[in-house]
Amino acid sequence: RVISVGRLDLNSEGLLLLTNDGELARRLELPANGWLRRYRARAFGRITQAELDQLRDGIVVDGVQYGAIDAKLERGQGANVWIELALREGKNREVRRVLEALGVKVNRLIRVSYGPFQLGALAPGAVEEIPRRLMGEALAG
Repeated sequence: RVISVGRLDLNSEGLLLLTNDGELARRLELPANGWLRRYRARAFGRITQAELDQLRDGIVVDGVQYGAIDAKLERGQGANVWIELALREGKNREVRRVLEALGVKVNRLIRVSYGPFQLGALAPGAVEEIPRRLMGEALAG
């Protein structure tokens, strides 16, 4: 049985880790492991770096507390902006919800890394096996 580590919603793309070890999947998902999840988001609307900086201390949206998020405004593209985000929790639809609370609507979301694992140049739909030795090194810290 193949299990995903974390999840990507239907409208998201990018790096997805898969395993057949349920215990490993749970261990990798826990915020306590300290692994950053990095995303690039394209969002409709205008936002400033100062507004994004509000996410550094966390934010409450609709009664849900989200932890600290490091967000950097990359560039504008027509009516959209590209934002790079790094977070440790990865709650359901977290990036979409916090950016919407700041007044922009995510229309493309790409996970580019999960802990030490990078999307890099991996093509859409492609699979790359992580050698056991590298997985052990990643888990060791």
